[in-house]
Amino acid sequence: MKKLINLFIILFCSIKFFGQTTEEELRECTLQKFYINDFKGSIECLGKLIALNPKDSAAYNDRGLIRDILKDYTGAIADYSIQITIDSTFADSYFFRAMAKEKIKDRKGAIADYIKAIKYEPNNSDAYYFKGIQEFALQKNSIALEDFESAIKKREDNYKVYADIGLVKAQNKNYNLALDYCNKAILLDKKCDKAYYYSGWIKAQQKNYLAAIKEFEKVIDYNSTAEEDLYYGNLKRNYKEISPALSKYNKEEITTKTDSAYYKKGVLNCYLKNYKNAIQNFDEALKINPKFASAYFQRAFAKGKLNLHQASISDYRKYLLLDSKNDKSYYFIALEYEKLNDFKSAILNLNKAIEINEYLPEYYLKRGKLLLKTSKVSEGCKDISKSKQLGGIYKLKYPKINCK
Repeated sequence: MKKLINLFIILFCSIKFFGQTTEEELRECTLQKFYINDFKGSIECLGKLIALNPKDSAAYNDRGLIRDILKDYTGAIADYSIQITIDSTFADSYFFRAMAKEKIKDRKGAIADYIKAIKYEPNNSDAYYFKGIQEFALQKNSIALEDFESAIKKREDNYKVYADIGLVKAQNKNYNLALDYCNKAILLDKKCDKAYYYSGWIKAQQKNYLAAIKEFEKVIDYNSTAEEDLYYGNLKRNYKEISPALSKYNKEEITTKTDSAYYKKGVLNCYLKNYKNAIQNFDEALKINPKFASAYFQRAFAKGKLNLHQASISDYRKYLLLDSKNDKSYYFIALEYEKLNDFKSAILNLNKAIEINEYLPEYYLKRGKLLLKTSKVSEGCKDISKSKQLGGIYKLKYPKINCK
């Protein structure tokens, strides 16, 4: 999508390298830190720049973008909001604030900001598109369809929109037409993972489960990060109906015995709750490629589901040997220790997760709950308060305890 592709191009668009004033030095400092992925360093430079010039709207916008990268969505929203008070007609700030609001599940707030973005940039195809996605999530299908059609009118090559139109059409059980739209997206870009994603869901509604599974296999082909939210709608609730198709799928011999081929089968079995078969496939993938980090992570997840907690922890640690800065692995290790009632080890791993990523509310909430279980009420309440501060309107379940 054009907006997303250009996100980092417009980031620091106001930077100039002539005239080494203090402000210009701070802008250069921001850029240099950003290029070496020192995002906190970039934020520090921008903070000093804002202190020198509190009306520098571009600095707030840039800091918002970096905070978004760090998953500090509430901080990003605050920066975009200040930028908007300085320049209320800058469409991009509304657009990026809407995207940040999406990430904290503030759908209505996101829609309001997309409307503002469209007001100040009427040809913004992506603003119509993302607004439509939020309208669809709120079950306002007719409005979503209007938005998707507007997105296409503004930019015909916005190929992913066709897949979303297909999904809307499928809600009226017009499955063949829906598949036509998904196929159109694929014709425009054969790597359009979303089109396969929705096509699989539609075929599942037609009870063509084997075809659906094979569509989802293509999702992993073209988007290796799709495992977490692979299935849309109610597909993975129909385990009994899917089971015969999954059994047939598993019996099909892998023609090209590569690590990725076994991995795909493992992921699909994992998300259809066939954990034993998933582990077998991850085992084969790791025999071929012992440094296949994602296979360790997914196998750890599957082992945890089978209550093989120590084995699960072992696999997460193997993953961390290949990617030591993965906060999610420490979080999942903590969950496994919690199931073993080893709250001390769980808290230690949550500490590491928070050291890497200090902005995820669920980390603080989990640590807060564990601290409460170990009678550390003051510390637990502090974490729960921090989680609420970061969480915005995240629908997290907070314990009923008086922390005042």
